[in-house]
Amino acid sequence: MINEGVSKMQTFELALGANLVSSLVSALVAIFLLHLWYRQENRIYTDLPLVFSITFISMALNAMLQYLTIGGLVPDSMETFRLRAMFISGSALPLLAALLNIWLPRIERYHLRIMILSIVYWTGVSLFGPTDVLIMSLLIPLLLIFSLGMLVTFAITWKTGRLKEVRSELMVVSLAIGFVSQALKLPLQAAGFDWLVVSIAAMTAVIAAVALANPWYRRNLSHTSVALDATYPLPH
Repeated sequence: MINEGVSKMQTFELALGANLVSSLVSALVAIFLLHLWYRQENRIYTDLPLVFSITFISMALNAMLQYLTIGGLVPDSMETFRLRAMFISGSALPLLAALLNIWLPRIERYHLRIMILSIVYWTGVSLFGPTDVLIMSLLIPLLLIFSLGMLVTFAITWKTGRLKEVRSELMVVSLAIGFVSQALKLPLQAAGFDWLVVSIAAMTAVIAAVALANPWYRRNLSHTSVALDATYPLPH
């Protein structure tokens, strides 16, 4: 009985600490990428640093809210969970915007409609889904699809060498680890390993930041300003 109590306390402390660290790391990475985007000469809203900056700040907000919930500062209610689901939309929908711009430029006139429909769907599920399990079951597949799309994109640029400004192999590693952790999110939560999911999220954020900053490439362009654009050419 005592051992069981100690185990629960250790799990609680792990969850609390992991969420706090994940929140801080994700926020720092988001600020760094936003600064990287702002320094570009030509800035557009589908630039990769901006896309992933929004993604990581959303992850930071979600982890912080989860930290406050575990710590008892915010009630563990459906309303709190719905807010977390809305935060997670910031991790998913920017990826969709980048994928549309990369892979489907020929139907650009439909991009806004697709984004609006996706926002309406995500918001509707988040606000009106009856249970947390159902909400996750309806939203996590979308996040996985968008993550898989980016994973395939960077795998192609890695093999073809078409995007030298980014370390595509590191982005593949980051997205692959994140994909697996999200795919296993429900069983890990059920087993009491939710802290592992947020810890992995922090690790993927750091790897992605290094990949997008790509100091190796920039060192070779000492006096050249390079714009990091998500509209690089890919085979159609």
